[in-house]
Amino acid sequence: MSTILLVDDNPSDRAMFRRILRSGGHTVHEVVRGADVLACIKELRPHVVVLDVNLPDIDGHEICRMLRKDPLSTGIPVLILTVRDQREDVVAGLTAGADDYVLKDEAVEIILARVNRLADYRKLSSIAVINEQLAQIGRLLAGIVHEIRSPLAVIRGHAELMQLVLDGNAQVQEYVEPILRNSILLQSRLDHLMAAVRTGPASPHLIAVNPIVKEATDLFKRGLDPRRKQVEIVVDATEGRMMVVVDAGRLIQVMLNLLANAYEAMADFDGLGQISVSVTTEHGEADWARIDVVDNGPGIPPQLLARLFEPFFTTKEEGSGYGLYLAHEIIREQGGRLEASNGPQGGACFTIWLPLATEAAPVSRGE
Repeated sequence: MSTILLVDDNPSDRAMFRRILRSGGHTVHEVVRGADVLACIKELRPHVVVLDVNLPDIDGHEICRMLRKDPLSTGIPVLILTVRDQREDVVAGLTAGADDYVLKDEAVEIILARVNRLADYRKLSSIAVINEQLAQIGRLLAGIVHEIRSPLAVIRGHAELMQLVLDGNAQVQEYVEPILRNSILLQSRLDHLMAAVRTGPASPHLIAVNPIVKEATDLFKRGLDPRRKQVEIVVDATEGRMMVVVDAGRLIQVMLNLLANAYEAMADFDGLGQISVSVTTEHGEADWARIDVVDNGPGIPPQLLARLFEPFFTTKEEGSGYGLYLAHEIIREQGGRLEASNGPQGGACFTIWLPLATEAAPVSRGE
């Protein structure tokens, strides 16, 4: 299903196209005035704009030029509505930046085919950009991790030698053991960070959920800017030993993304900000590990809930719109699901569901 912004001041034409687009499974939002188009696009981030060229306040061709100049709308396809014998409108619209045109009295099948083609193009191009940006991030992070690993290996190696040479010297061992223990921990976290941006196949292992959730939360806390608004982060990950088969690095990536979104949602929100992270189990026809990330911010507008996991959909001025999409896809690849909702007391709630495994569960390597 795609979201279409229909821009037309004629009530009968709007009703006709609304009916046609909805029959094709699309969600339709309508605008009458050209001056309202940009604001509506920033809020909805539609897949396609269906635009009548004859509007009362702004010429449709001028709207096309405006859309192509604005970074938030430059990649959104525009389909011009026109009537027969007005080829100059078509030429002027295509020159101004429109992607296609359709006659208002064209057959329903042709109208839907043109809209579907543009919507599919928008989705595929968004995913292509995501993959390219991830590849760039991966290359950058791989270089940083390599620069850290080399001196870290020297530190760990010398700590292990000191432990062997000074075996029996309890006073010195007291200082050596923390060096070795934290070197091993840092190496593990570097591996998780590399897995978080790896674009190849997932590497699932049988792991306990609670330590990974705590590790991700600790990493996020350490990365907060102390000059910005302070947000209390409460973690409740004390329930039992829950085992799942997942790629730990990618699960950490999802957790960091959800925590960052919750933090940003409360940046301009009055009152004490709080993020609650909890790990519980749900039993039914299947057994699940449930990870909730809940904030007490303004929540998610109900009309946007269904679109949160679409690529490049964002309402933030500086948002990329692919963080939640990637999080959703990562959890899906791990055999789970990611859901979003608003809490009964306000604020947003993101829930990760992962199928529970046993200690003896086989590990699927994925493809």
